Amino acid sequence: MEIAAIKQQLSILTVLQTYGLSPDKNGMLCCPFHDDKTPSMQVYPQTNTVYCFSGNCERTGKSMDTIDFMMYKEGLTKHQAILKAKTMLGQTNEKAVKAAKKVNQEEGEDIALVFKELQKQLVRSGKARKYL
Repeated sequence: MEIAAIKQQLSILTVLQTYGLSPDKNGMLCCPFHDDKTPSMQVYPQTNTVYCFSGNCERTGKSMDTIDFMMYKEGLTKHQAILKAKTMLGQTNEKAVKAAKKVNQEEGEDIALVFKELQKQLVRSGKARKYL
């Protein structure tokens, strides 16, 4: 499935509902990317995009489509966000699922290596041992 087809078929409203977000009757909602007291994110269901108008938001000036929104909201890579979008559309295939699992496994291995390295350094640091 082409990326353009995914973006066309996956509604931004569906994606927002996945994260428990719901625009008001004017299509506005509080931006999930910064501390927002009044709604500053406009939802455009016709184009399946959102746009934050706040000057405090790191996403200001960037229109986000469904894939971009998932990518920024969950800290995913573009590839992972596309796989998640396909899953939301029910377009999973065995190859895509295996690829996503491989990426997650590699990330887990990286975290384990970092943890082991930090454990080794703990022995050398009296301040860290005292703190713990």
